[in-house]
Amino acid sequence: MLLVGNAEKLLLRKIACNDQQSFQVLFDTWWEPLFQYAFKVLQNRQDAEEVVQEFFIHFWNKRQELPELQSLAAYLFTALKNRLLNHLAKKKYPVTSLDTLYNNESEFSAATPLEQKDTESTLRSLMNTLPRKMKQVYELHQFNGLSVSEIAHATGNSEQTVRNQLNTAVKKLSLVWKAELLTLILCYFF
Repeated sequence: MLLVGNAEKLLLRKIACNDQQSFQVLFDTWWEPLFQYAFKVLQNRQDAEEVVQEFFIHFWNKRQELPELQSLAAYLFTALKNRLLNHLAKKKYPVTSLDTLYNNESEFSAATPLEQKDTESTLRSLMNTLPRKMKQVYELHQFNGLSVSEIAHATGNSEQTVRNQLNTAVKKLSLVWKAELLTLILCYFF
């Protein structure tokens, strides 16, 4: 059962007014799709459950501060995607291509191709903050679809060096991305 339109707005209003039953409806409706999305990204059941659980706790704690939403699904998956990026940056996970996030997100969310193009454009812009060699490795992986071994062969680096550069690039980009989002949020609310 997926909520749409006015039903979503009414549900969010009730949640903002501390209605725990409405929150339970939201939780019951969205737990499984959000968990599946997190599991596809993290490939670890316990971590996926933990991230989604923390997401719902955060959602409840911030229920009175939610912005006006066009699409509840798009909001939930985008917010969870940001939490997953934070989680990946904190832990030493194998590099997860952002394509994986986009592909998994598109299965569930109402994100439009224009929003995805904007995200890619922003990502390409943020890539310019990376050192030259790291940027090259990240671009070959993220936008040209080359594997770690293909990048190692093309650049003359070891596969471990390529993995290290990709992991560092993902961490740096997620930090810059968070700073950009914080700036946008502060500009929007203040």
